[in-house]
Amino acid sequence: MFSCTDAQLPTPTQIDAEIEKAKLLSVSEPNKAIELSKNIYRISKNAGYKNGMLESSTIMMAKYFDAGNFKKVIDISKDAEQLASEANDYTALSNTYRLRASSYTELGFNDQSFKEFKEALAIAEKIHSKNSKNYQKALIYTGFGSYFAHINAPIDSVIHYQKKCLGAAILLEDNKEFINKKHYILALSYINLGKTSVAMNHIKNAETYFSNALEICRSKKYIINKDLEITALNEFAWLYHDQKQYEKATYYAEQAENLEKNVGLPYIRRDIYEVYFKSFVELGDKERSAKYMNLYTKLNDSLVNAEKKTINTPVHHMMEKQGELHSNTIKEIVITTSAMIISLLLGGWFFWKRNQNKLHKRYKTIIDHLKTEAKTVQPAPVLVKTEDKINENNITISQDTTATLLHKLARFEKSEKFLKKDMSLTALSNSLNTNPRYLSEIIKQHKDKNFNNYLNGLRIQYIINKLYDTPIFREYKISYLAEACGFSSREVFAVIFKKETGVTPSYFINQLKKDDKKQEAI
Repeated sequence: MFSCTDAQLPTPTQIDAEIEKAKLLSVSEPNKAIELSKNIYRISKNAGYKNGMLESSTIMMAKYFDAGNFKKVIDISKDAEQLASEANDYTALSNTYRLRASSYTELGFNDQSFKEFKEALAIAEKIHSKNSKNYQKALIYTGFGSYFAHINAPIDSVIHYQKKCLGAAILLEDNKEFINKKHYILALSYINLGKTSVAMNHIKNAETYFSNALEICRSKKYIINKDLEITALNEFAWLYHDQKQYEKATYYAEQAENLEKNVGLPYIRRDIYEVYFKSFVELGDKERSAKYMNLYTKLNDSLVNAEKKTINTPVHHMMEKQGELHSNTIKEIVITTSAMIISLLLGGWFFWKRNQNKLHKRYKTIIDHLKTEAKTVQPAPVLVKTEDKINENNITISQDTTATLLHKLARFEKSEKFLKKDMSLTALSNSLNTNPRYLSEIIKQHKDKNFNNYLNGLRIQYIINKLYDTPIFREYKISYLAEACGFSSREVFAVIFKKETGVTPSYFINQLKKDDKKQEAI
């Protein structure tokens, strides 16, 4: 049997056989698949066998992406793109753009991500085989769905692409070559549709979608990557945690943890540890909650540190792409690329540093306000001195009515009734024994906000106080924080949080943790 470590160069047929081995390993043992693919690439390069280089690169990109090593995907993609272009292999070329686009999404380079997804889709249209084309388009539609979720687009946009993915998957034939690919895409589609169902609080739909995905992953009829089964189990765990069914949550988390040990998916492992420790907290199991809290914290710190080191890779790649577009000779490419890398890296670093300084100033402003607030006795509501007033909508509000409503609003703010998801202008006006038009006008005049902004401001201030005063809140998922302060989805919560504070929830939480570590070190 051929070994990729043999000193004698193997034939293309022997290399192709090793590639098939790597593909099989990628389903259940991704780390071994990566190591084998590295050897295949090295020997293919020595033998001048470009197809072997391309195939092994494709396997490595897919497995590195699944493992959350987005930097490595972008590193490999440049070489894979060139090999696929030279071979006119539109499937491999489209897939390279797709994986790179998805990596950009995960790293937060949203504009570049969208461009690469569009290019991947345009190339996919050139694929001759209908099955290959539909399979590739299904994967790209999944990527578009993730992209729109990352930029906090309306959930309808996310669902639109998830359904396009499902539609493309259904068109795939159940022949020998595509039966596994078809059902992989179907399982992936069901998981994603389950996630959006959770976001929309359609729990029964979510259970159905996750069950469909799990059934496919566990079927003996298909060979499906284990990462999908682990993902489905993890989503079930979170679904039941959010429904306060903590025994069920730990049941699914345990299955996910056991499978993940043989696969190595650190980002999903972090999720599993988190749902474990939060469920055990609710179940009163202090020993196991402490164990998984510790595992979660260590892994999270490790992943955050690794993410910081990836920032230069996409910048390098984008600079190189720009250099290629504007150079006509090898010499010009070298000169232009070098100059752009140096200047744009410097500019990028300066911009990043300036942006970080701005964010930190905003963060310090929030903290200073919290510290001041803690030392200050809250004053009674101030009545803006106006005469009995008739506004442009002919609403007459007396000073006595205004003063009464302001005092009622102050009590409302202290009662935390604003956390109720169904709180509305009508509901609040009824509880305060007034009418919506009066209440809306009072809030506009004396809070300098419309009702929605007033309500959102109260909710965000509540969660800021919780994060500042209660460290355990910093370990919760963003979706949990959103629910805790009355928002229907984490996407809306994240947008409103940044609008109110100038920083994202993740940034605020990470800075609080850093401040804690500094205090411990003193």
